[in-house]
Amino acid sequence: MVGTGVVASDTLVGIATGSPDGGVAIVRLSGPRARAIAEAQVGALPAPRVLGLRNLAGEAILVAWMPGPRSFTGEDVVELHIHAGACNVASVLELMLAAGASAAGPGDFSRRAFEHGRLSLDQVEGIAALIGARTQAALAQAKRLVAGELGREVEVVRAALEQLRIEVEANLDFPEDVAAADELRWADECQHLQAELERWLARYEAGRRARAKPRVVLAGPPNAGKSALFNALLGRRRALVSAQPGTTRDFVEAELTIAGRELTVVDTAGLRPSDDILERAGVELGREQLAGADLVLWIEGSDQPTRPDWQREREAIADTEVPTIAVENKADLGRQRPTWLGVSAIDPATLEPLRAAISGALGEPGEGWIGLARHRDRAHEAKLALAEAREQLQASAGLELVAFALAQAQQRVGEITGHTGLGPIGATMLDAIFSRFCIGK
Repeated sequence: MVGTGVVASDTLVGIATGSPDGGVAIVRLSGPRARAIAEAQVGALPAPRVLGLRNLAGEAILVAWMPGPRSFTGEDVVELHIHAGACNVASVLELMLAAGASAAGPGDFSRRAFEHGRLSLDQVEGIAALIGARTQAALAQAKRLVAGELGREVEVVRAALEQLRIEVEANLDFPEDVAAADELRWADECQHLQAELERWLARYEAGRRARAKPRVVLAGPPNAGKSALFNALLGRRRALVSAQPGTTRDFVEAELTIAGRELTVVDTAGLRPSDDILERAGVELGREQLAGADLVLWIEGSDQPTRPDWQREREAIADTEVPTIAVENKADLGRQRPTWLGVSAIDPATLEPLRAAISGALGEPGEGWIGLARHRDRAHEAKLALAEAREQLQASAGLELVAFALAQAQQRVGEITGHTGLGPIGATMLDAIFSRFCIGK
């Protein structure tokens, strides 16, 4: 199997560290000629897995030599620890390319680790998720993926599917020997495995929410003090504030931490009809933000009489099942809505109940299932195949159809880790997965 743009016999070179402008950068060589290429530039390599001081083009560097298969990729690997800086790193890469190495593309090192059995596909995706994590929950879930937690769970189901398929296939030539009790037992096993997949899928959304930052959208009529309240929650001036209606023409977002949880808070334009083209565009952008909200703060000012059109807007949001907190701003001017949460952008003490309400409305993120979107899709396809196998068994429609459906279920579950037991996973699928990786991983 080959990666994107290179062949299996190539020796790859790439930057293994995140940014070339730090203090140290690591240039990684991996492949059959890694040792020869490195020694042509720095001389004899140090003992395996021991950092050694060497000279490269007049620069003192540290070199690590890791013979395969006990390396990240499973191949011979040399790592050059050099001074960082874009120009210096580029010059070292050029030296290695001129000596016969091939430039690594996105995910090429990780792909070789998968192809040499050093990592399963879900673990490789966990590395990408770890690099891209933007919240502590996402980081924790990515670490669990890299540790193989998902793979172990998947392997239990895949092995059970394989055993069931083998048992069914063993009776293909002697269907007359299959008793009704056998078909009932196989159908029960299909139902049990299907229920396990449904358990994964039911927990997927909780896992996704835990990985993402919830979006809290401030909405309401113009002049309700949304921007002032937005700034007060942030503790700094981020949105423009004016007594003139329609000041906010675009949505403004910022990161905020409440009760240890990272959120994205969004200020939107006041919802009202307008002849102003820019204001109408801002209102439409605000509605788009509402469509993607995890929580809405509907804000009206205590100096504003409630209007039927505002109530209709608020009820329309409630009909979407997005949690909504009704907030009466400018409470220092006197309350009109006793059942609403009263706050004042100029009184920090009133913001604490609001922060608590936001935290309570969002609830605990929960761990959920650590599977990613691709894993969810394969699990869903496997569940459908199991349902098909069970229906065929209940209808006594023929063991060939049952065996085919079970093979489909096993294939789909195995594709989560890349170990299907029914032949190699498709190169097209691997290309799609690894193309999303950064270069150097």
